[in-house]
Amino acid sequence: MADSGRGYVRDRRGCRHWGPHGAAGLLLRRDGRFLLQRRSWRVHHGRTWSVPGGALHAGESPWDGARREFAEELGGVPALSPVHTFVDDHGGWAYHTVVADLAEPFSPRRGDGEGAAYRWCAPAEVVSLRLHPGFASTWPRLLAGLDGL
Repeated sequence: MADSGRGYVRDRRGCRHWGPHGAAGLLLRRDGRFLLQRRSWRVHHGRTWSVPGGALHAGESPWDGARREFAEELGGVPALSPVHTFVDDHGGWAYHTVVADLAEPFSPRRGDGEGAAYRWCAPAEVVSLRLHPGFASTWPRLLAGLDGL
């Protein structure tokens, strides 16, 4: 079966994005800290920090896509308790950040090579990292939205 999530598209503003059906990533939360991934130098916006994620397949929900991408990039998915999904709509294309609480211990493993490193960060630490541009623009709104949940 062909991967229906491959390829670039342009949103209504003319910006180019990977994934014709949008994209999703999984942001794990544990004890007030968040699991971030440093992207490999080989991928778009390499050597930046973000959430494990990627293009959605046709008909795939953001929850399913975020968990699939997480498993590919970190070698598995732990038991999770979904908290909220934040949607960054770019006009015809959207990135879904699925936030979930960790329900069991989890240690990331080497996955498909898209991630180079992983670390648990307190919210104040996140802004000191070299962030993926999309995640950097979403992080303040995402964090503020989590305060009410």
